[in-house]
Amino acid sequence: MLNLAPRHDDIGIYRPRDPQASGYYRCVQDHFEQLEMLWQDRYASHYGFWRAYVTDVIYRYFECGDLHFGFARVRCQACGHEYLLAYSCKRRHFCPSCHQKRVVEFGEWLCTHVLKLVPHRQ
Repeated sequence: MLNLAPRHDDIGIYRPRDPQASGYYRCVQDHFEQLEMLWQDRYASHYGFWRAYVTDVIYRYFECGDLHFGFARVRCQACGHEYLLAYSCKRRHFCPSCHQKRVVEFGEWLCTHVLKLVPHRQ
């Protein structure tokens, strides 16, 4: 039988995410400059001009979750334990971590403020 209970040493330990370790992050980092240089010649006729907002989203994504670009110190009033929480980029549809946060928040808002307590279908 498979034991899915968390191990005792895993409980209550904060482990920050490491976006730089993901393949998605490395792919964006490796190919973004090349995409930006080739955009006008290859893609502009079909997708339109290069928007400055795209560059802003990419650079904010590179800073997301990195303590070097800002953090909050989180401290428990009861036990005094504290840790650093890196700021996020808050960019939906591009950053997987930030997008997931917004999806969960929107779902909670729908359930508490919009939908009635009845069965629903799509």
